[in-house]
Amino acid sequence: MTKLIKWLLTARNISLIAILYTLLVTVAFLLPANDILRVKIPFLDKFIHILIHTMLCCIWLWYFQVSENYRSFKKNVIIVLAVCFSYGILIEGLQHWFTKSRQFDFFDVIANGIGCIIGLLSFLLILKIYSQKINA
Repeated sequence: MTKLIKWLLTARNISLIAILYTLLVTVAFLLPANDILRVKIPFLDKFIHILIHTMLCCIWLWYFQVSENYRSFKKNVIIVLAVCFSYGILIEGLQHWFTKSRQFDFFDVIANGIGCIIGLLSFLLILKIYSQKINA
C-alpha cells in the first residue's frame, strides 16, 4: 500500500490528476443547466462551487509542493490561488457567453473564492499532518 501511495504522489501523477480534474470541472460547469440534476436545497449550488474549488486548489497546491520547481512556497500559493480564482471567473463568463441555460453569477464567483481559501487552509492542514507523521 505504501508503494502505491508513493507512486500516486509523484509530481507526474499528481499533475495528471490535476489536469483531469480541471477538465472534468470545466465540462461539468459548461453543460447546459437542464442536463444537471436539479435539487431544491437552498445554497446547494454555492456549496458545490466551494467544494469543487477547494479540491481544485488542494490538488494544484499539492502538485506544486511535490514538483521540482524553483519558486518559493509563498509564490506557489499566490500563483495557484490567483489561477484557480481566475479560472472560476472565466468559467462563469463562459457559462454566460456560450450556454443558453446558464449565466454569470457573482455569488458563484464569491463561492469559488471561498473554496480557494478553504482549499489553501485544507492543504496547509494536510501538509502539517503529513510532515508530523514523517518526522515522528
